[in-house]
Amino acid sequence: MESWRTEEAVDSLEVQLKNRRTVLLTVVCILTWVGCGILFTITTYKLIGSTVAKGVFNPNDYTGVWFFLDWLILPALCTVGAIFMFRLQRWGFWLYCLGKVPAILFSIYTIMSLTKSLGSGLFWGLLWNAISIAFIIVYASEMNKLSRKPISTDF
Repeated sequence: MESWRTEEAVDSLEVQLKNRRTVLLTVVCILTWVGCGILFTITTYKLIGSTVAKGVFNPNDYTGVWFFLDWLILPALCTVGAIFMFRLQRWGFWLYCLGKVPAILFSIYTIMSLTKSLGSGLFWGLLWNAISIAFIIVYASEMNKLSRKPISTDF
């Protein structure tokens, strides 16, 4: 009878250890939140019309729908995806990809169409895309730790 309880405790401990969040996943989620927080802060300054934001943005850049998509909606999807991945939910990865892939594709399109006129902007654009793709690869490598359970609303 006692050995049965011991085996049950060991099995329970193995399940708990298998479902633990790795340090890498924790660090990447936190970096995602920091990056998206910076984007939200810059966007807030831009919308308020701060003089700090005017130095960061050209007033003619990112007008209309793409501004709100690129600076509000897509980072919000990345943030929510990182929250779900932090909670070990697999849906978070797909939300994160939904927020990152359109921005990467648009950035690559812009870089390809303006290659001759970008100068040093080409390097920074490629570096930013490389970092975004690296985050997607790291999140994909951590998919085996994420649960397939449906999204729950209890936080």
